[in-house]
Amino acid sequence: MSELRAAVIGLAWGQLHIDALRRIKDVEVVAVCDTDGDRAKVVAKNAGIKYASNNPAEILGREEIQLVTIATPPQTQRDLANKAMLANKTVLVESPGGLNSQEAQALVETARQREIQNAVAFQTRYLPSYAYAKELIDEEYLGQFLRATVNFVMAQPWGLNGRWAADDKKGGGVMRNVAVHFIDALQWWLGPVESVFSDRETLFSEVRRPVQVGRETKMEKFTATADDAFLSLVRFRGGGTAILNFMTGARQDQPWSISLVGSQATLQITSGSLAGKRDTERDFGKLEIPRRLELPDRPREPLMWALCELATGLAGQARGAEAARKPPTFRDAVQAHKVMEAIQRSSDDMLWASVG
Repeated sequence: MSELRAAVIGLAWGQLHIDALRRIKDVEVVAVCDTDGDRAKVVAKNAGIKYASNNPAEILGREEIQLVTIATPPQTQRDLANKAMLANKTVLVESPGGLNSQEAQALVETARQREIQNAVAFQTRYLPSYAYAKELIDEEYLGQFLRATVNFVMAQPWGLNGRWAADDKKGGGVMRNVAVHFIDALQWWLGPVESVFSDRETLFSEVRRPVQVGRETKMEKFTATADDAFLSLVRFRGGGTAILNFMTGARQDQPWSISLVGSQATLQITSGSLAGKRDTERDFGKLEIPRRLELPDRPREPLMWALCELATGLAGQARGAEAARKPPTFRDAVQAHKVMEAIQRSSDDMLWASVG
């Protein structure tokens, strides 16, 4: 099998992409790109990668590169992904896949017109607990789905991430950068969301954080505009509801959890561990996940290995093979964005909002 040559654009979160790609058989990372050219050179040198640049056009112009992963902030994802597809590259884009559903839909259209294989990094689908929950739900383990509850609580306010992550107009916030993965998973398991009633907030807008300036530590002050908390009631088109509770600045980290309640059983995912109970069983307990769904090197770096599994499927598609588990695509990004946009409309109006 011929080697697939890959490039990674964006080297903050993109270093996770490098780690994942380098673990795929017959894939070689040959180029990296970052707006900080010095960082690109250091990453390339440390990883033994041939090319480093601060100019995406230079990377996309290399004919030997067949796969490009884009791990940049949301406001640059559409432009870079579109240019990569016009250069005939298979493309993996970091979540959420653009700033909004219109940008994600534009990527769908370019991919369709150019016949480009594509994926969005909703890699939580490849976590063993998520993957096995999907199989059980499809086998009607739950019976009729009734209610889901998602809880995510973080010690520090989201705004402490600073820069674009604290800027709503640039795609920052806990909803677009954390909750989007849970929204994608819920729709993957349970089908499309029909409507939402939500309250999206910035509870800690005035941010002070220490920054290193030379040998001194100084306090940086700025105003965060992106959400750091939201609460949403979600109705699914096929029936059933979900409660999404995302809170940062709680002074303590808590295990995130997803509870799925049906007419015949309950499934519970807590920080990646899957438990459940059917009416025919005596005790609620941990479920044994099939070995075929387990990740290598468990339990270290589960998100990296999940991304590796996703990218492996995409690399196979780039070679013309059928992926055993089809990676999430730009179409899935459109659906997630539509839910998030409905959450924002509902929060603004304090009314139920339909998902377009």
